[in-house]
Amino acid sequence: MRVLFLMLDMPTDLNSSNLYLDLALEFKDYQHEVYVIAPAGVNQKTGLYNERGLNVLRVATFKQKGVRSILKKGFAQLLLPYQYRTAYNKFLKNQLFDLILMPTPPITLTKLVLHIKKNTNALFYLILRDIYPQGAADIGLVRFRFIYHYLRKLEILTYKTADIIGCMSLGNIEYIKTHNPYLDSKKLTLLPNWQKASNLEELTIDVREKYKLEDKYIVLFGGTIGYAQKVDNIVILAEHYQNDVNIVFLVIGNGVMKQYLKDKVAQKQLNNVIFLDSLPRNEYMNFVKSADIGLITIDERFTVPTIPSKTTSYFSLKLPVLAIIDQHTDYGKIIDEAKAGLWSVGGDNDKLFENFDKLYKDNNLRIASGENGYKYFLENLTSKHAYNTIIKDIHG
Repeated sequence: MRVLFLMLDMPTDLNSSNLYLDLALEFKDYQHEVYVIAPAGVNQKTGLYNERGLNVLRVATFKQKGVRSILKKGFAQLLLPYQYRTAYNKFLKNQLFDLILMPTPPITLTKLVLHIKKNTNALFYLILRDIYPQGAADIGLVRFRFIYHYLRKLEILTYKTADIIGCMSLGNIEYIKTHNPYLDSKKLTLLPNWQKASNLEELTIDVREKYKLEDKYIVLFGGTIGYAQKVDNIVILAEHYQNDVNIVFLVIGNGVMKQYLKDKVAQKQLNNVIFLDSLPRNEYMNFVKSADIGLITIDERFTVPTIPSKTTSYFSLKLPVLAIIDQHTDYGKIIDEAKAGLWSVGGDNDKLFENFDKLYKDNNLRIASGENGYKYFLENLTSKHAYNTIIKDIHG
């Protein structure tokens, strides 16, 4: 098949990857001809490039990631479909695609999908990762009713345009069914998050020695540091355990809430929190391998089921999970099913501290949870599983 991925982010660093690049490479490994449309790198011109055996149309756009201003980010995403369409018409218009894969976010590219489908009759597989705009509205990012209604119309158009909608969890499927009764439920399928399995032998960096953490109990929070992550929970934990010199909270990543988190830590004079910028995946996974607990934190205001993608990194390297979640997600059920960690609802700090203490003091529980998560990952969350699910869905 000739496959087209529409991406909002594709790493330019050959040592790094993400959810969608892993999947694109999986399609390539199965001998499909893969094209990607993605934002250009810094100072990179719009053009067609060969990257890792993929045909990548890099498009010069406004900055999409790490934009604190909601207006600037919204403006960039509104312009994105026009920038992508112009580049598509110039470089790819004569290519006939069999399959289009697009994740949410964004939902602003749907009209581009319609344009491509009109030219190619391709099947459109929507990879539903964010339920937007409701998720953004839940945490106060969409405040004006007219903006919400405009985005909601785009969301409905996206669902109607999709031939198949891959949802992260059963909770996501039920939510979409309930709030979109016009939709043919046969379109909805289960497509959990995924990641390429790591080669443990390649993870040779001793980060404990490098960062003088040999005797520390490392609580890792890795990935996007954004609005949805409710970073105040990290401060709550760090403050509660600040007198235990063995415990350190390691925050790796970037995002619009990173400076806020740094300011909170400084304000409370916490010396048990270490910050590192985003790292290439290969380097980051050495930290995952060396940590004792993988921290997940979700804003408890969410009414949409949220499944954090960083879970796959934790599970893939046997890192037990400590999760703070909202009451509407079925993420806790997934943790329980996998027996891969402990969770509590945001705001219930007593339960949070109780869960932390259990994992901290019970080495056997921690090891067993990590092993269980790894088993669950191998059986459900590899990029090969995602590829096989999509192939089965489109031929089903």
